[in-house]
Amino acid sequence: MSAVAAAPFAVERGRAGRLRVAVAPIAGLRSVVVLLALEAGQWSEPAGRAGVARLVAQSLVRGTTSRSAERWASALDDLGAVARVDVGAHIAVVSGQALAGDLSAYLRLVADAVLRPAFDPAQIEMVRAEALAALDEESRNTRGVADRVWRELAYPPLHPFRSRPLGDVDVVRSTSGEEIAAFHRREILGRGGVLVLAGGLEARSMVAAAEAAFADWPSVAEPEPCVVPEAALSATRRRAEIVPDKTQSDVILGWLGLPRTDPRFVAARVTNMVFAADTFASRAGKVVRDELGLAYYLFSALGATKGQAPWTVRMGVNPRNVERAIETTLAELRVVLAGSFPDADLELAQDKLVGELQVALESPAGIAQMILEAELFGLGPDHFTRYPAQLRAITKEQVIETARTFLPADRYALAIAGPPL
Repeated sequence: MSAVAAAPFAVERGRAGRLRVAVAPIAGLRSVVVLLALEAGQWSEPAGRAGVARLVAQSLVRGTTSRSAERWASALDDLGAVARVDVGAHIAVVSGQALAGDLSAYLRLVADAVLRPAFDPAQIEMVRAEALAALDEESRNTRGVADRVWRELAYPPLHPFRSRPLGDVDVVRSTSGEEIAAFHRREILGRGGVLVLAGGLEARSMVAAAEAAFADWPSVAEPEPCVVPEAALSATRRRAEIVPDKTQSDVILGWLGLPRTDPRFVAARVTNMVFAADTFASRAGKVVRDELGLAYYLFSALGATKGQAPWTVRMGVNPRNVERAIETTLAELRVVLAGSFPDADLELAQDKLVGELQVALESPAGIAQMILEAELFGLGPDHFTRYPAQLRAITKEQVIETARTFLPADRYALAIAGPPL
């Protein structure tokens, strides 16, 4: 079994406005990776307003009160830097990279977008049109349809995870500029987030650049924490939806996961790998795809969020093989539930997870992502040195108990999208 040495970087922390700042100097680099996580994702959307968070996040980089969208993009190009915005379960992330010597200028551009967006009506309409086009494309894509159907089966109405981050068509069409501005003020300026910098500058220089860029964060009252009732699957729920002109079916079989802050989460990650996360190190992946050839692809994923993110197995299947692929996957789950898998399966899963950690720690982007997870969920300053040992410490009994708690073989949501079966 392999092991991970102490993390090859030291993390220092500070504050910049409403942001918690974590920086990791990495010797020998000429650039800095930037991850700005704002606590303004799906989790923060008002009930029944799925899609507002993404509209707001995408509008941030469409001009500020002092720069038009064209001037802001031109200033970014002048630095030879990149920036993109993504929205997930509970955060919106501005991610990018800049030369170390340009970090201060880059962060000033990002701060301008986050703190002083123009929300120009013409730019909002462009963002809205792009979102509607993406939703239309998903409605004709078997993966997108399967995801929509699965969420509708798994989560109750008004739950923040019932919809995809793209949102609902009616909400995207009806969201006004006033609603966008109000969400920005309440959820972004009010809540703040985490800024992670990893790359070729001294820690003090990176913290100082962050403090200078975000020093004039507006004074806004912090809103009340979002409270979402716990959901549950009391029975199996299944639905197949026909997508015209397709030859492959996409299948999602899944359950409701657990928050990243739950002490059982590390055991859940190991359980996920033992079951279906990978075609090399997981039982269902090896049997369904590699041995029997029943799926073009198969993998499982467990979201790391504040709430019950999806814990799903996804597969692309020939329509003739759908039922057999589903039953074979459930048969492998029953092996895990019964504890009938060999000890070698657990060791292989742990090796794979520790190996993924090693790979992540070899790139500045991977380092930044791991720091962000630790900061978002309060995993502690020694998370990087403890985490490999935590993975290795998970026992077979914990895997069985975790599967029985979160992956019952008689209570799940099952969505199938594609041609008629």
